[in-house]
Amino acid sequence: MSPDRAEWAFPNRATPLGSPAYYAVRFSPETQRERNALLLGWQSLIDDIAADPHDPGVARIKLDWWRSEVESLDNGRPRHPLLGALVDAGANAALLPPMHRLIDAAEAAIRTPQPHDDDAFVDACRASNGAFFALLAAATRDAAYDAAACDEAGGYCAAVARVQRLAEAPRRVPPDAQPAALQGLDAAQRRARLDGLLSRFVLPQRPDNALPDLAHRLTALATAIHRKMQRKGYPVLDSLVDRAPLAHLWTAWRCR
Repeated sequence: MSPDRAEWAFPNRATPLGSPAYYAVRFSPETQRERNALLLGWQSLIDDIAADPHDPGVARIKLDWWRSEVESLDNGRPRHPLLGALVDAGANAALLPPMHRLIDAAEAAIRTPQPHDDDAFVDACRASNGAFFALLAAATRDAAYDAAACDEAGGYCAAVARVQRLAEAPRRVPPDAQPAALQGLDAAQRRARLDGLLSRFVLPQRPDNALPDLAHRLTALATAIHRKMQRKGYPVLDSLVDRAPLAHLWTAWRCR
């Protein structure tokens, strides 16, 4: 394996040791483990482009490059080592629609970095991580999954991550859910505001049947983080609420 290709092998920058993503991938079936790590790595590359870019125009040019690059899954050999590794792992043109959808969601985030209300917040979360869960479904060709469930569960995971990381990225939630606004609320009001934001997503009753294997574990891990934030009263205004690696391991193991 070339050094560039090896950079994306599991665990990679998107699945660091001890993280929820690491354990979500670690308990994937062996035949899917490397592919899942590569897909998470690709998502992280696209998300990084859209994360508060210094020059939005340059960021959109990078996304256009990726639009062209992913087309090589259908009509050529990818130049980027991560995509080359994905091809070796069985990726093909079936992945193009959700990949383009995820790139489009990143461009929308560049153009409108802050959702102006709850509806825009929900739409942005579904567009980004809902597209990623659809990508996982497209990569798993031997099963049929519920597209609406992928959108809801993926959106929920994105929403939990935005609330969890509110202190470091406050513009990713509506203005009245940002730290400056929440500081003016008492504990019960703050909890109600953030509970209301996350309750907009309806998770499937049987996620093990409705979602791809990796999406099922990622949703369970996000749910566990959500519950911990709730129990603590959402102390996310100036700190990061997380769980111990052993807790992530246990949650992921139960969903294997």
